[in-house]
Amino acid sequence: MKKWFLFLVVICMGKWATAQQIPQITSAQLKSYTEKKDGIYVINLWATWCRPCVEELPDIEKVAASLQDKPVHVILVSLDYADAYPKTIQRFVTQHHLQSPVYWLNETNPNAINEVLGGQWMGVVPTTLVVNAKTGYRRLFQGKITSDELTRAIHLAMK
Repeated sequence: MKKWFLFLVVICMGKWATAQQIPQITSAQLKSYTEKKDGIYVINLWATWCRPCVEELPDIEKVAASLQDKPVHVILVSLDYADAYPKTIQRFVTQHHLQSPVYWLNETNPNAINEVLGGQWMGVVPTTLVVNAKTGYRRLFQGKITSDELTRAIHLAMK
């Protein structure tokens, strides 16, 4: 009986130890990704309480996995309220098996994220920005994005 208990503890600890950590990010830090010239950046703004966000995340993850050999970087930025950080977000990431880096936006200036998105954001969640700073490509999708739309935008950003 003790061996089984120890085995379960080790398995659970291993699962917990491999769970993705959720660091905080500010708008200024996020903006630095839009200026990097080492590939295409896909920045998705989402929240655990947002049904369209939850519905589109598997598609975003599939597109990211299909392009893992390309210079495409997917960053998932949670807009959840402060009381959800980090436990609720961490639990969501684990339950949904998210592989892309996940951050929690810790921002006190509500207009700062709009500046990162080129001043075009209307506060819609989900929102996805596809950017290639090297070529100047920039496309903002407000609302749920399909895998076809995302794939098309990434391929256009590669040109």
